[in-house]
Amino acid sequence: MAKVKIPETPAERLELAKRYLQNAKDMLRMAGINKEIGFYEDVKYVSAASGTAYLAALEALRALLMEKMGWDSDGVKKRTKDIGSYRKALKSLSIGKDRDALLYLLRDVYNILHLGGYYRELQDKKAIDSGFEKVAKIIQIVEKHITQP
Repeated sequence: MAKVKIPETPAERLELAKRYLQNAKDMLRMAGINKEIGFYEDVKYVSAASGTAYLAALEALRALLMEKMGWDSDGVKKRTKDIGSYRKALKSLSIGKDRDALLYLLRDVYNILHLGGYYRELQDKKAIDSGFEKVAKIIQIVEKHITQP
């Protein structure tokens, strides 16, 4: 029986976030686009892609919290149970202007992808694409703060 690999380091969590985002992009391509109205056509793929992209953002933030708060993999899982716990932990970080940027980006990703794309069947291409861009920006910001092995 194969052992399940759990990311143990911030760098491994960040790589997982990147994999989630790439998987989400692949799923979104399967949704198809109605160019006349600027909507993704298949809500199933939009929903799955939105949920996966949202998870990418959370994984990137977990990597940052592990790095800056000294939490291990189990600790970060225990301390990040809901969106409020991510916000609270981010507010306690001393990473300059990046802290505020991450808080704004997380708010938007939560609203656009988690609530809109995943739960409320948002199919507007510009909105969903904006959410994906914000996840990529979160990963980019976090990457600056992660010590690479």
